[in-house]
Amino acid sequence: MGVMGVSAIAPALPVIAKAFGLTKIQAGILVMAFTLPGTIFSPVTGVMADRFGRKIVTSTAILIFGIFGFLCTFVNFRTMVIFRLIQGSSASALVALSTTIIGDSYTGIDREKIIGYNASVLTTGIAFYQLTGGYLAHLNWKYPFYMFLLAVPTSIFVMVSPIPDIRCEDNFSEYASRVSKFFSRKILWLFATGMVAYAVLYGTFLTYLPFVIYKTGGNSIVVGAVQATMSLSTAIFAAKLTKISKKLGNKILPAGFLAYALALSGILASYFSGYELSFFIPSIIFGYAQGTVLPTLQNLIVSFTKEEGRATIMSTYGSVSKLGQTVGPLFFGLFTLDGVYISGILLTLAVSFLHVLKEKGFNITSSKL
Repeated sequence: MGVMGVSAIAPALPVIAKAFGLTKIQAGILVMAFTLPGTIFSPVTGVMADRFGRKIVTSTAILIFGIFGFLCTFVNFRTMVIFRLIQGSSASALVALSTTIIGDSYTGIDREKIIGYNASVLTTGIAFYQLTGGYLAHLNWKYPFYMFLLAVPTSIFVMVSPIPDIRCEDNFSEYASRVSKFFSRKILWLFATGMVAYAVLYGTFLTYLPFVIYKTGGNSIVVGAVQATMSLSTAIFAAKLTKISKKLGNKILPAGFLAYALALSGILASYFSGYELSFFIPSIIFGYAQGTVLPTLQNLIVSFTKEEGRATIMSTYGSVSKLGQTVGPLFFGLFTLDGVYISGILLTLAVSFLHVLKEKGFNITSSKL
């Protein structure tokens, strides 16, 4: 459920834009409206999960997410944006809460391995939603929104699952004082890195790549297939996170952002070549970047926190990630289509370089934690 909100809709954006007579930036508002509330509500959801328990907060959020996502099929564009705001508010911390529950349940190498598996499952889900969403959008722009009905049985499943339902019994002032100590310079640096990674994902790949593929003669089915290829690649590399981490050590994050730059260069080359099938190669490279960068960041942040405030810290990271998801389409939307990828290349190369500079003062190798 945590990855359905954008991945099921992204391949349909050009079709939705055509149905409502929108520009690409206006269509991108459907992505922004979903991600923007997370910058505010994700930490709130995390605090609630720490205070009232993981189950009730997670299951309620999933249910609201599904209902308002489905209702988008019955309204005009303006009301759809409002419903996407509500849907995004409820879904703002779902991925963060899943990682929190893993952090509650596992430690050490087992935690790193399970977070890698979780990232693999998430991206496999993204691939399914992208392929299915692309195909359904080809039939009718409304059909991808029907997938949100899957949230109803999922909400029930969460309530009956034997997951740890940890909650903090301290009074709120003690709880707030304890959690505030977790916000170290290391955590903030990782937050900033995650924000850039999500801005690149949502700006260059999920929002504007469909328009690039359409420019080269593709359709929503091709868009869904290309984005699903990236997701499957992410799933494969995320499942191998422990092995990759052992080989690359401190270089895992710099190498990941270098892969982002290489993938964006490949997309730009494919755009100029005008051959839509060539987009599959850079999508695999982009998947490597996703599969190593995002779960590594999650593992590092979880490892730097304790369970009594873990949901709040992870949800705050989710808030920062949502900020990146929101800013990404807006920032890259300022450029022409080729400018989107040129700016993305420069940004990811800069982050890779900064991590190389930071390496001596900040050991990011998960095995050293």
